[in-house]
Amino acid sequence: MFTKNRYESEELRILKALNKRMDLPDKEKQYFSNLQKGFEGELMFDGYLQRIVIQSYILNDLLFEHNHSHFQIDSLMISQYLTYLFEVKNFEGEYYFDGDTFKKINGNEVKNPLLQLERNVSLLRQFFISIGFKTPIEAYLVFVNPDFTLYQAPLNSRIILPTNLNRFIHQMNNQKSTLNIQHSRLSEKLLSSHLTKSPFTKILPYEYAQLRKGVFCHSCGTVMEEYHGREIICKSCAVKENTKNAMLSCVKEFNVLYPQEKLSTNIIYEWCGGLFPKKTIRQVMKENFIISGYGQWSYYE
Repeated sequence: MFTKNRYESEELRILKALNKRMDLPDKEKQYFSNLQKGFEGELMFDGYLQRIVIQSYILNDLLFEHNHSHFQIDSLMISQYLTYLFEVKNFEGEYYFDGDTFKKINGNEVKNPLLQLERNVSLLRQFFISIGFKTPIEAYLVFVNPDFTLYQAPLNSRIILPTNLNRFIHQMNNQKSTLNIQHSRLSEKLLSSHLTKSPFTKILPYEYAQLRKGVFCHSCGTVMEEYHGREIICKSCAVKENTKNAMLSCVKEFNVLYPQEKLSTNIIYEWCGGLFPKKTIRQVMKENFIISGYGQWSYYE
């Protein structure tokens, strides 16, 4: 069973909102693309883990600190005898191992994921001891993209390729696993030790004035300009979207970028590029938020 689900990181949510409303520098745009792709790959692997039927606790997207070292874990599975650690990669294309180096087929070296896996296993093992648990760890490097090819994989390495995923899940389900109170305590301890604020988050500075205002089409990304009461229409691709959903999506983006700012009718009106009448904004916000303050000083929370 999943005891900790996976959600987009704060960093990814911010970059996703900024990507619509400003021209990201090439470096940040590539970083955003990598984050998005990595998250999509982790969701793909979650789909496989959902097919696990033996008794287990599955915790996703964990962040711990031990001896001043932070380490992230994509997926952790607690079974009767073992704790499984999964490092998930959504690489596509052709790669190969050249000794201890990991390279693309064109010879360009990239960060070796096996070394990253080894580091996480070592830190997790130390962390387990520090919290009073001694459980064997079995670690796997999982490649989920069907368009990924790997050559010269090290012998005896715990690498799961896309073509092996179904078989791996089948093998897991053939094991016997009965959980007890100790497994539950370990799961609870890991959840309570998880850090919600990542020290790795790096967001480029942005100003409200430099951000594009408006409602952006979820299909083609252009600003939507046709408001027809209960729906809005994109002139570029003719996609229709429910007015309430579109507005609340914009409000969510604003909260991601400016979590400390109070939401007022005027702010939402400006943020949405004046597409929605203020009367409509008040109606939607009253249905979904609590009003505080009075008159022109009122806001939603």
